[in-house]
Amino acid sequence: MSTVASISVRLTVETFPHEDGCRAYLLIDPATHQALAIDPRLDQIGAIQDSLRRQGARLTHALDTHTHADHLSGVHELCERTGAVMLAHARAKTTRSCQRVSPPSSWKLGETEIRLIPAPGHTPDSLAVLADGRLYTGDALFVGGAGRTDFPGGSAEELYETFRRFEALPAETVVMPGHVYGTAESSTLAAERANNPLFAERDRAALVARMGGSAPEPANMLAILRHNMGQMADSPTIAPQDAAVLVRQDPDTLFLDVRTSAEYAAEHIAGARRIGLEEVGSRGGELAQARRIVLVCRTGQRAQLAADRLAGHSARLQVLEGGMVAWRAAGLPIAEGAKRVLGLDRQVQLVVGTMVLIGTLLGAFVNPWLLLIPGFLGAGLSFAGATGTCGLAMMLARMPWNRVAEPAAAGGGAACAASTNACAAPMRASESACAAPMRAGESACAAPTQQSTQR
Repeated sequence: MSTVASISVRLTVETFPHEDGCRAYLLIDPATHQALAIDPRLDQIGAIQDSLRRQGARLTHALDTHTHADHLSGVHELCERTGAVMLAHARAKTTRSCQRVSPPSSWKLGETEIRLIPAPGHTPDSLAVLADGRLYTGDALFVGGAGRTDFPGGSAEELYETFRRFEALPAETVVMPGHVYGTAESSTLAAERANNPLFAERDRAALVARMGGSAPEPANMLAILRHNMGQMADSPTIAPQDAAVLVRQDPDTLFLDVRTSAEYAAEHIAGARRIGLEEVGSRGGELAQARRIVLVCRTGQRAQLAADRLAGHSARLQVLEGGMVAWRAAGLPIAEGAKRVLGLDRQVQLVVGTMVLIGTLLGAFVNPWLLLIPGFLGAGLSFAGATGTCGLAMMLARMPWNRVAEPAAAGGGAACAASTNACAAPMRASESACAAPMRAGESACAAPTQQSTQR
């Protein structure tokens, strides 16, 4: 969902708000229909593409104002879908293929100059975008507040210098923040000078003291950073914590459970769809709408076989590392049924182990020819390992105890077991003007501040 587009002097500006306070922006030059996306979330890509189609615009560039720690960035995916150029600060640690920029710099979006202004403080790679009288500040400056500086690489002293760069711009420049926490959607630099206690602070040491507080890290921050820096999205496996974040913030991600129906009924990841391993190759066409598929089994072995059988599918395929065993060990949400059954791999181990033991005993004490039984089973396991096809597993999967009516999958994908806005910084009553209401757990990246004694 987006706000109604507003026409400025030259650019059409559309705002894409999110319930946790994030703001993404789409800037379109009406004359050339060229567009720039600023801070798009992964779960906003569809809405941005819809807007581009509706307005007959072509996305030429997309960027993040900094490496986000509270949500999954959609810049890379959006550029892949549209052919736009991904811009990234020269100091950003992304491994994605992109065009590096070193603020201060500028380029033209159609007939409008786009200026990039260095804005470190919240992160070392923070930048602001000045276009057509609007300053897109990212997490450097909010309406009534500022971004926190207690993340690794953050610096209240650098933020002080960033504020002075902003202050040198015309007073009527409109502030378009990267987050809105119970305040107005936008402001002006003049209004922030008058009403923002952090931006108005002219004493460097006093600002550092004000921002000397700390707050808990955002929930799943490391997993989010790995995605946003390009370190996890395309790997063949994915850790449970990373998968939980990905599926929560990317509606195009599907958990595909390839276990038996009985295993699935006993326990599964909420929202996961089930297609048994024996069917996944022939039913791949049912997954055409998924852009990313995380394959799930008990330990990861069957999921890897399923990935092999789905090779060539248009979706990005990843195997849940450690399967349901690792998911449960990580304390992530599980939908449980009343009946529990042994996993198919354990059933195979139990049958083979029992038959090998019986065959060995019979061969030793009854007839040596009966040693062919464990030999046959060993050959079968070797064949299964070489080809990825286990006849015994396929036979066991069809047994009555492994075939039960499947419960309807819960909607909405797997939950993340973490609050949406967990990196909020609590604010003292005396600082209530700074990104109000700022209660603990509400905001995502706002600065935790301390009452300054230096006035």
